Amino acid sequence: MKRSLVAVSIVVALGAVWTGASWYTGKQLESRLDRFIEKTNIELKNSAPESGFEWQAKDFKRGIFSSDVRLILTTKGGMKEVGIKPNEEIIFKSTIDHGPFPISNLKTFSLVPKMASIHSELEKSDALKELFNFTDGKSLFRADTNVGYSGSLSANIDFIPINYTKINKNGDHRVLSFAGAKISANTDRNLSVFSFTAKSEELSFSDPAKKETISLKGIDFKGDNKKGNFDTYVGDQSYSVGEFSINGIPNEPNISLKGIKITTNSHEDKENLNIKVTSSIDGVKIKDIELGSGKLELGLEKLDGQSVRKFNQAYNDARQKTLTVDGLSNDMTSYTILSNLHLLLNKNPQFSISPFKWKNSEGESSVDFRLSLQNIPEDKNTVYRMEPEEMIRSLVKDLSLNINIPKAMLIESIAQANELDGKDKAATKIEVEQQVQAVVRNGSKFITNKNGVIGLNFHYANDKVKLNDKESSLHQFLLDNSLAESYDDADGEESQHDNESELPATE
Repeated sequence: MKRSLVAVSIVVALGAVWTGASWYTGKQLESRLDRFIEKTNIELKNSAPESGFEWQAKDFKRGIFSSDVRLILTTKGGMKEVGIKPNEEIIFKSTIDHGPFPISNLKTFSLVPKMASIHSELEKSDALKELFNFTDGKSLFRADTNVGYSGSLSANIDFIPINYTKINKNGDHRVLSFAGAKISANTDRNLSVFSFTAKSEELSFSDPAKKETISLKGIDFKGDNKKGNFDTYVGDQSYSVGEFSINGIPNEPNISLKGIKITTNSHEDKENLNIKVTSSIDGVKIKDIELGSGKLELGLEKLDGQSVRKFNQAYNDARQKTLTVDGLSNDMTSYTILSNLHLLLNKNPQFSISPFKWKNSEGESSVDFRLSLQNIPEDKNTVYRMEPEEMIRSLVKDLSLNINIPKAMLIESIAQANELDGKDKAATKIEVEQQVQAVVRNGSKFITNKNGVIGLNFHYANDKVKLNDKESSLHQFLLDNSLAESYDDADGEESQHDNESELPATE
């Protein structure tokens, strides 16, 4: 009897502690939510001012084990593509289960203590009337977010499948088909660390009667980022689409792009940002013509971190003014970008395209370009006043360009371009071969022709130029190509030295 009484007492005590902890957690949630929304709005203004997004929390109703709140997203400029007018509200109905053991987590046997678990869905409104028509009155997505006691967030969002048919007045059918999507995201309380994944099998727009289709298949996005020393997120991101295709559109060719992928990698040290962007495609087909595959790798290295911070701040300020001040146009943002572009050239940045490759059935071409700058003056008017030779000597530390193009591959590419224009490929191929041979002959001063490959190898450093196998000084190279005057024809350095040598010696 005593043991039963002890057991009951323990259960009652645990229940009381749980109830008290849940009530206290719910009391803390409202203020924490307000602080998090404030932080989110600041981050949105800094990183995406052009969106005009702003979050609010309204109608917070706190209970013992759960609370209800409406999370409201507004956008100053609206979103015309989905019928949302400027300043209209998108409302998310949210139920918050209080920690330390949110009821919704217990249902899935998750026993890790958490501050809260939030379930959110879209609320019907005039702003989202068209969207709810697409989804048969259901919320487009369901979001479940866990909030840790440290303030960290972990969200899983499920977008529901859609199959919506719209019949136009002329009887045409337009079908939207969406296989649904799964998105996950994680961040800390300060939004200084952020990771995400997003996957969907297919999204398509079609007219079955006319066999018109635009589709995306195999969508896969992911990223892992953190805010660095210069208020810029650094890390790795990857965006890939298995296939993008357009078929049956009047007056447009059928197009298929397979294996599209873009990856970015950015990292930093104490002074610099380094960014690498790689784009690749596994296959391009237009009008049933296989055009090939390619890869482009763009490098931006040793970008001065503080200068990048100033550039971003100037851009964000301009975008914010455009959104908040009547009468200002986007031209102001363009002007701000151009007038602050010099910030990205501060110190000794390096730029590269290494490599750019394109491959078709007849071979593979490659381009490799690298440029290292130096001594960029703070007063950019100094640069504008320089002659080309002085500019190169003063600003360029190292420059190289290497190009290799198999003639057979070039002929095939041009012949395919003629075929896309409706010409007979076989009939034009002889003409194309003659055109390529003419290019080789006329460009023999700059390009090589070895083993069926057109090449160009250029390198500049330390006032020396090497073009293919020929070396010369920078001045001689510019002189040979009519890009500079001889020292004898101008008040140049050499003529000054000659005049000095003719003066009588003094004792």
